[in-house]
Amino acid sequence: MSQPTDEDRIEAIKKWWSENGTAVILGLLLGIGSLVGWRMWTGYVENQSIQASEIYLSMQGLARMDAEAASEQGQMLKEDFQGTPYATLAALDLARMAAEAEDLEGAEAHLRWVMDRTRYDDQKHLARARLARVLIADGRYQDALDTLDGEIPEGFLALVEELRGDAHRGLDEPTEARAAYDRAILASAGVADYLRMKRDDLSEADATGAQ
Repeated sequence: MSQPTDEDRIEAIKKWWSENGTAVILGLLLGIGSLVGWRMWTGYVENQSIQASEIYLSMQGLARMDAEAASEQGQMLKEDFQGTPYATLAALDLARMAAEAEDLEGAEAHLRWVMDRTRYDDQKHLARARLARVLIADGRYQDALDTLDGEIPEGFLALVEELRGDAHRGLDEPTEARAAYDRAILASAGVADYLRMKRDDLSEADATGAQ
């Protein structure tokens, strides 16, 4: 059997290219397009994050001087920069501002927004605890207890048990309140004087009621 000549090899290459060249070119174009698209996307995400951080810093600076302007910037972050962590940070700040203005309904809405959208567990647990505090301030003690149901990370245990104590106290359930305050004291790593005061106030109230 004779060895293929250079002409045979060239003809074989031409034939292969005529059959597969279009697919090769399309594959290269798709690969290049994907790479360019990925770089454009990462650039967009990075730019969004930079813009959001600048707006959030501005919001922080305005919070004590111009609450209305700070609120507008917070809303901008929530609406236009939802893919960044600054949107949920802004919502937490908006909730605090609303609570300070005694707008408990607004505070609740911002906190539920955080709980529904954040990708960060710490933010979700913080929003849940703050929501419970808002509900307690609104006299919705059972709703607060329901909000606090579920797994509690160690770092939030003292706060959550304190809030449970406050809610049980609001429901006139001193035994449950005292037990919750005791759990909060155990979890508080030694910073517990004010928790003991809350628990002792329950005992004094019981003693007064028994007289």
